[in-house]
Order: sequence, then structure tokens, then C-alpha cells
Amino acid sequence: MSNAIQRTELKTFYYTPVHCPFCGTRVMGADPVDETHITACPHTLFIAHDTAFEYRSERFDRNLQLDGLSDQEVEARWQEEADGVDGLTNQVTLADAIKVAAYAPAPSAYGSYYGFAPTE
Repeated sequence: MSNAIQRTELKTFYYTPVHCPFCGTRVMGADPVDETHITACPHTLFIAHDTAFEYRSERFDRNLQLDGLSDQEVEARWQEEADGVDGLTNQVTLADAIKVAAYAPAPSAYGSYYGFAPTE
């Protein structure tokens, strides 16, 4: 039985580029000219913010039984059942999964979330 996803939080250096802990790929802000550019490596489970998912892998969707759901149905689930994107992504149970949560300081209270797990 797998445990819940491991979690680390960035609060002071929340703007630090996030890299996959398994292969080193820079997954968000990979292009210095376009900081919104996403590069998901094979270990990336999800890239999200408080308002939406930027990327969801098939493994993530299968693990949380989201496969086959529309984006609207997934959004309804995290809004109504899981206490937001942060709460939903905390439910991942893949072996050795790691989540990086980065929070912009007040008054923003804006969060970004990155999930990774080894490939089998």
C-alpha cells in the first residue's frame, strides 16, 4: 500500500524555478523569455495553481480516478470535494511521489503545485 504524497513548501523563495527531483528537468519557467512555459518530464504528475491545472499526467488521472472526466468535472471535484487544487493533489498515493507547493506571500495567498513520482 502506498502512502500519501510527500510534501515540501516554498514560502520565502516561492519564485524559485522547480526542477524534477528524479531527472533534473526544469518543469516551469523552462524558457527564460517565457516564464509560463511548461516542460513536463516523464516523472511529472501535475503542474497546477489555485485556479486550474496546467498539466495532468495519465498516471495522476488514474491514481485519483479522474481519467475519463472532462476538465469541468475535474474542476468541480477539486472545488467541491477536495478543498481546492492543493487538497486534491494531496490525495496522490503513488509510491515515492513528491509535491512541491510554492506560496506567494500575503496579501496574495496564491499557490502553485508540482507533483513528481518515479517511473516504474
